[in-house]
Amino acid sequence: MVEFWDRRKLILEAMRNGERDKADGVVGLARETADALGQLTVQHLRLARLEIKADLRAMGLQAGLIAVLAALATVGYGLTMAGLAIILDGGSKGGIPLLIIGIVHVVAAGLGILITVFRLRRLHLMNTTAEEVNQSLAPLGIGTAAKPTPATSDRPGASP
Repeated sequence: MVEFWDRRKLILEAMRNGERDKADGVVGLARETADALGQLTVQHLRLARLEIKADLRAMGLQAGLIAVLAALATVGYGLTMAGLAIILDGGSKGGIPLLIIGIVHVVAAGLGILITVFRLRRLHLMNTTAEEVNQSLAPLGIGTAAKPTPATSDRPGASP
């Protein structure tokens, strides 16, 4: 008889401990999930910081190139006006080379600026970060952020 009651006590204790283990298991899983989501968020922020640096560097280089080309166009404009003034003043042929060199500078700088602006418009800021966030949120069933597409633009007057 004593053996029966001892067994019953052991079984009841094991059941109670099992319930506690289950509770600790669920709480432990919730804690691990929260920690993992926190780490994922930190990693996304690090990626965003690195991508912002890279995007700003690329934009800065393009802006610097535009500034240099604008200076070249200004010099070309000055040469063109000087050549035109010489030609109109005395009809001398000395102004023709200045006019030609100036026009070449203006045209080349204008084309360079157009190409650089086109490159800036094609630049998709934070594109990798947006894709990574979308991939991270997809398994959770949470509405993902809008996916960046090269064909759409928020700029007024931009063609799709």
